[in-house]
Amino acid sequence: MDLILILLLAAVLCVPITQRLGLGAIPGYLVAGVLVGPSCLKLVTNVDTMIGVSQWGVVMMLFIIGLELSPKRLWAMRNEVFILGSLQMLVCGLLLGLVFGAALRHLAGMEWQAAVLCGLSLALSSTAVALRLLDERQLTRTPLGRSALGVLLFQDMAAIPMLVAAGLLGAGGTSAPSFKEALLAVAVVAVAHRLRLLGWAAKAELNELFTAAALLMVVGAAQLFDYAGLSAGLGGFLVGVMMAESRYRDELEKAIDPFKGLLLGLFFVAIGMSINLKVVAHHWMFIFCGVAALLAVKAVILYGFARFLGLPRYHRLLFALVLAQGGEFSFAIFNEAWDNQLVNLEQRDVLSVIVAVSMGVVPVLIKLLERVPERYGGMAGLPAAQGAQSEDASPSSPTDKPPAA
Repeated sequence: MDLILILLLAAVLCVPITQRLGLGAIPGYLVAGVLVGPSCLKLVTNVDTMIGVSQWGVVMMLFIIGLELSPKRLWAMRNEVFILGSLQMLVCGLLLGLVFGAALRHLAGMEWQAAVLCGLSLALSSTAVALRLLDERQLTRTPLGRSALGVLLFQDMAAIPMLVAAGLLGAGGTSAPSFKEALLAVAVVAVAHRLRLLGWAAKAELNELFTAAALLMVVGAAQLFDYAGLSAGLGGFLVGVMMAESRYRDELEKAIDPFKGLLLGLFFVAIGMSINLKVVAHHWMFIFCGVAALLAVKAVILYGFARFLGLPRYHRLLFALVLAQGGEFSFAIFNEAWDNQLVNLEQRDVLSVIVAVSMGVVPVLIKLLERVPERYGGMAGLPAAQGAQSEDASPSSPTDKPPAA
C-alpha cells in the first residue's frame, strides 16, 4: 500500500503541472518516475519489476485497438503492416545500425555485433507513446493512425528475433522461440473464442464477473504468447481483433479501459524510474547527441514515408515525430544484451537513458508542432479534430489543405 500511495501521489502532483504547461501527460509521468526512483528520492528501487507489471498497460491498449479492427479491416491493413513496417525497420535499422554502431564501437569500445544490434533496436518505436499521442488528438482511426499502427505492429514482431539474437550472440545462448508453442498459443486463443466463454460469464449478469472474464481473456492470451516466445502485446491485439465483431465489444472496451489508463500511466512512471541521473551527469554530451541523432534520423526517414503514402502536408511531420522516439522493447533488448555479456552495465544504462529521454522529448516537440502554421507543415489553425480524415477515406494529395472549420 505504501508503494501504491507513493506512485499515486507522484503522478497526481506532477502530471497536472506538465498539463498546465502545455506539455501533455507523458512528461509528467516521466518526471514523477525520476523523482521517486533510485536516482532521486529512492522511494522505489525495484525498477525492473515495475516495468514488467506496467507492460500490461501496453497489452490492454493493443487489445482495445484490436477491438476497433475487424478481421476484414486488419486484412486491409496488410500493406501498412508488412510493406510499410518492413521498409521502416529496414531503412531506419540500417542507418541507425551504422550510425550508432560506429559511435558505440569507437566511443564505448563495444564489439561490432553488439553495437549493430543496439543500433538496430533503436529503430523500434514506443507503442505506448505513439498510440497515446494519437489518441489524445483523435487520430487513431485516420489514415495517419492506421499507418502508424501498421508500423508499430510490425515492430512488435521484429523485436522477437532481436531478443533472440541478443541471447544467441552472447554467453547465455538462449534458444529461439518454438514454432510449435507459438502455433499452440494461437490455437488456444482461437478455441477459447469459439467456445464463447465470455458469453457464459455475461449470463450471470454481474458487472464484476464480466470484468474478471474480460481481464482473464486479455491477460491469458498475452501470457500464452509470452510463454511461446512471442510478444504479449501481439496476443492482446489478436484476441481484440477476434472480438471486434462480438456483441460484447462495447462492454469489453468499457471494462478494460480503466485498467489500460492506470497501467499506461504506471508504465511511463517506470520508464522515468529507469533514468540514471549519475549516468546522465557523466555522459550528458553523448546522451544529448544520441537523442538528437535518433530523433533526426528517424524523423527524416519517416517524413519521406509519409510523403510516399500521400498523407496530407499537415500530418507528415506529426507522423514522423510520433514514431521517432525509441521503443519499450529496446529496454528488453539492452537488458538481454547485458545479461549475455554483450554490453556492460554502464553501456546499457546510457542506451536506456537515450531511449527514455526520447520518449519525453517527442510529446514536447509535437506540442511545438501544433503552434507551427500549416503552410510550414505544422498543425496550427486546424479544426478541432486537427484535420482528421475518416478511416475509410483515402489520404489527401500532398498539396491538399485541411478542411475549413
